Amino acid sequence: MNTSELIWKHLDGACSPEEEREVERLLAEDAAFKEEWARSRKLHENLKQQPLEQPSMRFARNIMERLPALYRKINIRPLFTPMQWRVIYGLLGAFLLGYSYLTFSFLESGAPGPGSRALESLANTLNSLPYQVMAVVAALSFGFITLAWLDRALKRRFR
Repeated sequence: MNTSELIWKHLDGACSPEEEREVERLLAEDAAFKEEWARSRKLHENLKQQPLEQPSMRFARNIMERLPALYRKINIRPLFTPMQWRVIYGLLGAFLLGYSYLTFSFLESGAPGPGSRALESLANTLNSLPYQVMAVVAALSFGFITLAWLDRALKRRFR
């Protein structure tokens, strides 16, 4: 920090104890610093005595009249409507039903149902992949779909 900043910080009363000791040391040892401090202190006192300038009433009125045009009212409403929540829950339910159907159809020991060879082929293919790969693919797919849908909903809301 340069000496000028230190002087003004001291005059404003914003010095830390270490900075306060530094100012006292410089005042005792450095004549140039003491002279600059005296000039700054005199200027500081003169500035304190000056009356604050007030803007004219016309200026203040013009600004106050323009403020509402600068800010638009924020539309606070839920991000998803009740209908959208029903769709989300419906899709989640359909996904769970489909998952349950596939799981229980492979667990049955009875006669194979229609399309069981195709499902069995798909199951064998999926079983040959490591579990971690499937988990990452599922997570990425779900995340991408969710983010794309949320982006679309937010764009419609904030246009």
